[in-house]
Amino acid sequence: MNASQVIDRPFGLARAIPVRPVSDPYPALALCPERQISVTVADGQPFIYAPSMASQLTTTAQTTEDSQLDEETENDTD
Repeated sequence: MNASQVIDRPFGLARAIPVRPVSDPYPALALCPERQISVTVADGQPFIYAPSMASQLTTTAQTTEDSQLDEETENDTD
């Protein structure tokens, strides 16, 4: 990058670099006019049933009361 390129840009973007394109992790979707739901373009399956909707979350909470530590862990899997 030469000096003229730095001067021509706004101050906050003086050292910014272009963003690389990323692939879309979600399947292509379309609206089914009859059922009024989102379906995958590849096979017409309702998007809510697509495997990409699965998630697995773990929540941990710690509470200190009366100088005692209580730790609670909860697993939530779709």
